[in-house]
Amino acid sequence: MRTENKNIFQKGLKILKRLYFKNEDIMVTGSVALDIIGILPPDRVSHDIDFIVKADTQTWRCMKLIEAINDNEYKDNGYPDRKNMVILTVDGITLNVWKYDSSFDWSSIKDEETGVYVATANHIIRAKKNYGRVKDLTDLADICKNIL
Repeated sequence: MRTENKNIFQKGLKILKRLYFKNEDIMVTGSVALDIIGILPPDRVSHDIDFIVKADTQTWRCMKLIEAINDNEYKDNGYPDRKNMVILTVDGITLNVWKYDSSFDWSSIKDEETGVYVATANHIIRAKKNYGRVKDLTDLADICKNIL
């Protein structure tokens, strides 16, 4: 994994742990997950970190409250539906955190060093297709080039 992505992953994970999330309730996704599984385009460095968390209703309400009081310039970030998503900027790191939805399979892949789950390429590709932002479509093209 690229050093820059490893650093942002470790910092993001530390933030979630300070919010009392356990490793078994955290799954890294997005470009850092693609880097972990070895299919991130070679010139890509992540500027934020994406996680999926298992959270009950009360915990998710607390996350939404934390987001509301967080000084964050990226609150929109172009995502169409923010009901099950929180964007936080903490210690210079932007975290995009999604509440786990049972319509997606929870990954069985774990990061060797941290024990945190890692989203599959299939999961990430499906999510990027659903968001359909220009950035996501570019990412999909790059992923295809890197795989093929």
